[in-house]
Amino acid sequence: MTDPTHASGLAFEEHVIGLFGREFEVKWIRDGATKEEVDFLPDLEIRHTPSGDAFGVECKYRASHFLGRLPWAKEYQLKKYGRYREVTGRQLFIIIGLGGTPERPDYMYCVPSWRAGATMLDADSLKRYRRDPRRKFRWDEKARQLV
Repeated sequence: MTDPTHASGLAFEEHVIGLFGREFEVKWIRDGATKEEVDFLPDLEIRHTPSGDAFGVECKYRASHFLGRLPWAKEYQLKKYGRYREVTGRQLFIIIGLGGTPERPDYMYCVPSWRAGATMLDADSLKRYRRDPRRKFRWDEKARQLV
């Protein structure tokens, strides 16, 4: 039997993958990956084909926040994300879905990992990273930002 949290996470990852258009190559790190890959790599590795820029994406779905605080990662995961950036030199973005369902979250945030240095995020501080959960992603080549 599949853990409901794991199933929600996979459903949200599928939703996020669907938001990347043809100009992106998406590598989904999942059950077929080795333990070493899972322990090191984010959920998705993305390459923006026109620019050649590559970056990682970690997907997090939460049904709700708690008193204005959103627990999004554990301490060991923060270290994993930092290690990924350090070793690969690639940026890492945290895509957070909140409310609704994993396939249709009410809210979505695209947070640069270097801005999410704590295991709990304040709901107010997330507002600047809010995006339409149905809009396709695009890559801002100049800023090297996922938007």
